[in-house]
Order: sequence, then structure tokens, then C-alpha cells
Amino acid sequence: MVVQNDIIVLRYIQESDIDDYIRWATVETEWRDWDSPWEWARYRDINAYNNGFIEQQRFAIQMPPKFIYRDLEINEAITGRHIGWVKSYHMDGDREKTAVGIVLPSVSDRGKGVGESALVLYMTYLFNIKNRLTDTYTETLYAETWSGNTAMIRLADKIGFLEIERKIKRHEIRGQRYDDIILSISNKHFFDKYSTR
Repeated sequence: MVVQNDIIVLRYIQESDIDDYIRWATVETEWRDWDSPWEWARYRDINAYNNGFIEQQRFAIQMPPKFIYRDLEINEAITGRHIGWVKSYHMDGDREKTAVGIVLPSVSDRGKGVGESALVLYMTYLFNIKNRLTDTYTETLYAETWSGNTAMIRLADKIGFLEIERKIKRHEIRGQRYDDIILSISNKHFFDKYSTR
């Protein structure tokens, strides 16, 4: 499966991605400072975690095709270079609340509009999938972040997400307390801005 625009391509994971995941797990690890850093802090043996992270990617390659892809890889459209991933998940296991996220591990890939392009393309994909059981489309997508991740907050704001909940001083990160932030965007608001449906 491939979804693309002029800037990026979203695609399934493939074997050639494993070298990138190894690099992102062992060398280019700065992204972990922003992607739920409290989760990384609980691992006492980071090498064991890294091995599990890489094995998880290898396992994903073997998975049969799915109706909805919760994780897709991001490639630059022109160069084909693999630069990160987008994902979605059910918030707290609630199948009615799908949250989206993006990771661009290399600092040099950020701040160029690639994140917005990838997340908008992925959200368009998710908003256009009809639920087989209810014969309806997703009404709302969510994003979860924390008050120290200013890049994600700016990206969500630029796309049109609105803050709907804030849990004050929920996490301690590098000696400071930060809030959890939950944001949402309706499909109407999204397509009013990005009329690509």
C-alpha cells in the first residue's frame, strides 16, 4: 500500500527499513527526548529495549495485510529516503478514540514541512476509511502530547487540532514537571482546511 503526495510517501514497512531502525534505536536517539520520554526512562536495560524495538519492526514485516494500517513508514517522495513513521492507536483502549502520532528521528528532517505533509496525508487516509460495522467514517481524530514537546504542539495547531484536555504536571522529565495534553480535530474541520477528500 502506498499513499503519497508531492513531498512524501507513506508505505508499509519493508526489510530495508531495519537498518534505519537499528540506527534510530542505537545512534540517532534524540527523538526519544520528545516521544513520551517518561516511557523510555522506565527501561533499566536500554539495550534489551532496543533489541525488542528492532524485533518488533522485523515482526511487522511478516504480518499479513490489514484493513487499516496503524503504522506506516515515511519516505521522501523525490529521493525515496526513509525518514520516519506515522502511527495511530486507540486511546486507553477506546476504539472510538483514535489518536495519531509521527516520529521523524533525525533532527535534520524536522522543520521543513515534512511532518505536516506526512501527518495530513495519514489523517486523510484515516478519515476516508469507512467503518465496516457501522458504515460510517471517523468523525474525530485525537493527538496526545506533553507540554514540553513544543514541536508537536505547533504541528497540531498548524493542522487545526484543538486542545480538549490538560492534565497538569503529570510527568517529571529531566527534573521538571510537564502537563499531558489531549487534542482533537473533527473530519469537517480537517477537510475544510485540507479539501482533498
